[in-house]
Amino acid sequence: MSDAVLAVDLGGTKILVQLSTVAGDLVLEQRYQSDQFVDFEAVLAVFFTLPEIAGYQLKAACLAVAGPVVGRTASITNLPWQIDAESLSQQFPLGTVVLCNDFEAVAYGIDGLDSSAITTIQPGELDNLAPRAVIGAGTGLGQAFMFAGESGWDVVGTEGGNVDFGPNDNEQMALWSYLNRQFGHVSYERILSGSGLEAIYAFLAEQQGKTLSTKMQAAVDSDGAPALISQLASSGKDDLAEAALQLFMRIYGAQAGNLALSVLARGGVYIAGGIAAKNGAYVEQGSFMAAFLSKGKMAALMPLMPVHLITDESVGLSGARYLALRSAL
Repeated sequence: MSDAVLAVDLGGTKILVQLSTVAGDLVLEQRYQSDQFVDFEAVLAVFFTLPEIAGYQLKAACLAVAGPVVGRTASITNLPWQIDAESLSQQFPLGTVVLCNDFEAVAYGIDGLDSSAITTIQPGELDNLAPRAVIGAGTGLGQAFMFAGESGWDVVGTEGGNVDFGPNDNEQMALWSYLNRQFGHVSYERILSGSGLEAIYAFLAEQQGKTLSTKMQAAVDSDGAPALISQLASSGKDDLAEAALQLFMRIYGAQAGNLALSVLARGGVYIAGGIAAKNGAYVEQGSFMAAFLSKGKMAALMPLMPVHLITDESVGLSGARYLALRSAL
């Protein structure tokens, strides 16, 4: 039997499972849709039936969970699943089980990225000993901090994406009111997520007295609206989609700036997550960075902070593999 580790990126939409040898060689990677399973145990049950994993003995597994981790348990914010490390260890031959927040894993994966997977939007004035901030919108909004330690980076995962949304202009105040009527509490994640982009589109349609097209309504009904809005905006053929994505990016840039100020992230601000990776041109355009830089009396600090866009959507899986290997060795 060959020693191996398991890395899992466990999100509200998809689950990535990767088997690697302790030497770091990739054996197998599988992708599963979260909504096709009743719980994570069902995912593992399918994975362990694969013939490709025969001959490998797991020394450790790292589960990077898109939700809060408390001790040896975790919950997924956008799924009704509970993850219990001890229970999983008893049911499956996982070895040592490590639980972490998904953006903790993203942070640990950054330094393992190829340079081609990082686009620098603002070079800033790098301080290698200063903190880093990591943020990424996808199914939800993830955030993490990185602090320089004696033997590398110490990472703090957070649930900061769920803090109160702070509107910056009349349009954003109207958006807050629109969402507050529906949900009560309005967090940044309510806006900076796939469902948030869909909500912005619907808000603007209501503001302009427009009804959703048959195509858009079909996409809403099939959970495909965020991708369609991005496609329509990029095509230049839908002014409403363009306006929705631009408003999304202004709020995204503002929250990235909030995060940067929270720790004075002279070590770098890293923008991760599927929405940024798929809409890189919009992140690099002026509205995102204009909102990032617009911080009133602290505006002079903002150009000093390097800002990078991560285009490799598997960075969280790489970080989970690193944590599994660290636990196995």
